[in-house]
Amino acid sequence: MLPATAGEPQGTLWAWWVKECGESECLSVTDGIRAGTLPDAKAGRLPHGHSWRENLDQPLYEEKQMTANDAKVSGAGASSPAEQMWDQANWLHIEAEVKRLQMRIAKAVQEGRWGKVQALQRLLTRSHSGKMLAVKRVTENRGKRTPGVDGKVWKPSAARWNGMLSMRHRGYCAMPLRRIYIPKSNGKKRPLGIPCMRDRAMQALWKLALEPIAETLADPNSYGFRPERSTADAIEQCFKVLARPTPAEWVLEGDIRGCFDNFSHQWFMEHIPMDKAVLRQWLEAGYVDEGTLVETRAGTPQGGIISPIIANMALDGLEAVIHANSGRTYRERQKAKVNVIRYADDFVVTGASKEALESEILPAIRQFMAQRGLELSEEKTRITHLTAGFDFLGQNVRPYGGKLLIKPARKSIKSLLDKVREIIKGNTSSTQELLIRQLNPVIRGWAMYHRHIVAKAVFTLVDHHMWQLLWNWAKRRHPNKGARWVKERYFPTNGSRKWSFGTRGSVKDKIFGVELFRASMVAIIRHIKVRATANPFDPEGVEYFARRRASKRPVGWPGASPWC
Repeated sequence: MLPATAGEPQGTLWAWWVKECGESECLSVTDGIRAGTLPDAKAGRLPHGHSWRENLDQPLYEEKQMTANDAKVSGAGASSPAEQMWDQANWLHIEAEVKRLQMRIAKAVQEGRWGKVQALQRLLTRSHSGKMLAVKRVTENRGKRTPGVDGKVWKPSAARWNGMLSMRHRGYCAMPLRRIYIPKSNGKKRPLGIPCMRDRAMQALWKLALEPIAETLADPNSYGFRPERSTADAIEQCFKVLARPTPAEWVLEGDIRGCFDNFSHQWFMEHIPMDKAVLRQWLEAGYVDEGTLVETRAGTPQGGIISPIIANMALDGLEAVIHANSGRTYRERQKAKVNVIRYADDFVVTGASKEALESEILPAIRQFMAQRGLELSEEKTRITHLTAGFDFLGQNVRPYGGKLLIKPARKSIKSLLDKVREIIKGNTSSTQELLIRQLNPVIRGWAMYHRHIVAKAVFTLVDHHMWQLLWNWAKRRHPNKGARWVKERYFPTNGSRKWSFGTRGSVKDKIFGVELFRASMVAIIRHIKVRATANPFDPEGVEYFARRRASKRPVGWPGASPWC
């Protein structure tokens, strides 16, 4: 039985939650409870004809004693009140409430009313809807099973609800991060800091409040770690800038040394518009590496939910600084042909002359980075002529015979084939089906990433290399069998394809179960770049992105709409 307190309604979920949260904390959820009875409420949560209020008013415990037969039918017994409160949440209403507050924040930023921005941020981060959505996101993403230093994860519904109740700003103290290392493409290891679940939820909560500000003030040609934007947009911008009849001939490839590890904490405290006490807790939490607590004096940890957005906010303004130093008049800036394309901490700058990039643009970039505690890597920052080509985001940009083509970079192709070789060598004694199931996600993910560029010939080349690796793998398994037998066993005919690496069905020449994914089967589709000024928290931007998501065909194809 729940503890009885005088003056409280006994035996209801509502009484229990009022006791746990306090009357003031419960006011915002009543709207969600009422909204659950509307016609457009999410179906499937309650039996037909029942409302939220009717469900909440049901007694928690029946007074009559359960018989033996009832116990067998009930199974594990009734769920806890916390579990019921989480499972019965009206997520449509919660997401709509958070979106409404975010759009109000974006409007206040556009009007320059920073006092109202701060008030709306406080309202969002203290709201029931904001906390619920933050917990939902950190318990449903890819890292939901990765614990912090406390070793806890919020997997059951009751744990998620109790975790939401623990999100309080008064007296908040962040725990140290758990340091882990993941391999990088160059063979080195990248350090990641894993916060505990409560700190993750708090960061997700403040991310909801910071995103409208970041999107409203973001650089037009910044594409990394932003909603509704991707690497395909950055590559398409490169094509639009450099495929002109008279493009810029020189490209500055910028690389920031240890970007996330060297950000100035003082700059963050002075310029990030959020609760400074909470931000200081995250920046100075430290991390535990092999049992040793290490203090953090600079940087923001890679692995934290809040890190990408505050890093983006720190680098916003780079495009304006570069354009301001490209010429004193509009005509000079047009002749300079300066364009900036940035994805997170990777960026390229185009220019009409190498001297202008070296003497005017590069010093301005260094000064901009120094104010934020950053510096450019002298080894990786270089100025390249366009005819020599350059690599950006795993793709190579270079003109061929006067025509600009973007293809998968050699490093990206080598990385894929090395990964395939590693999987094949690690499965010398595995079944064919198990090997295919490990290879398919790798091949499909790589091909889908490069499907918007000139990659058809590369896809065919990759398929050929993988066929050779798999043919050698099959022959080594049966050294006493001939080539014809190996072909029939591992490469049966599938329709018009006579060398499909896959499992055979019970009927002759029939493929079922699993088959190796071919990169050459991926269609090349031109990507339509997102509008540079589109804001997902602006009413016009909301309509634009809704149409963009609904459109299934790019512009220029049959049946396409010209709104892009």
